[in-house]
Amino acid sequence: LIGLAGPARLVTTIRALDEATARVSRYLLAQSAVNGLFGVGVGVGLALIGVPYALLWAFLAAALRFIPYLGPWIGALAPLAASLAMLEGWTRPAMVAGLFLALEAVTNLVLETRLQAGAAGVSSVGLVVALAFWSWLWGPAGLLLATPLTVCLVVLAKHTPGLDRLAALMVDAPGLEPDVACYQRLLAGDAVEAAALLDRHRRGAAPAAVDDALLL
Repeated sequence: LIGLAGPARLVTTIRALDEATARVSRYLLAQSAVNGLFGVGVGVGLALIGVPYALLWAFLAAALRFIPYLGPWIGALAPLAASLAMLEGWTRPAMVAGLFLALEAVTNLVLETRLQAGAAGVSSVGLVVALAFWSWLWGPAGLLLATPLTVCLVVLAKHTPGLDRLAALMVDAPGLEPDVACYQRLLAGDAVEAAALLDRHRRGAAPAAVDDALLL
């Protein structure tokens, strides 16, 4: 890639490659931590319920969770089927289903919010569109590779003249500078959001300096 870019764009190419590597690494590290905690919860929960081979199902649940959206539910099918086949009654299979629902809710709302916020640097809407595109293009392989590929595409667009608008659409960053955003909120008649924007920027800064930067 550096050779294709040529000596004239050597610095930009190296910066883009370093940024893409750092973003993908942060995403994979955060995803691995989240999936590991999810697998631990599955293993402990299934062992307490009494489902056979709880450690195996926990490992599969953690590994399959790398597949966005579908992975957790694919991982839930095997222990649910095992509980239906090996355990008497409907109570414990219902507990297995409830376990996966509860763990997925906690993982999505708490763990991923805290550990993965901004790790990939791609907006949520952009990531959903990218997942749909790569899945349509390459099927299950595209679904698995969608986030790393999208991160690399966003970094490439950011550093390539003419593609910066694509990066602006997909990057997880404000679309406007703070002063322009404040002006836009005032033009829209949204004084509450404009005041909230000012309050956020006043934290840790002198009020006069913030007024100069955002209002004047």
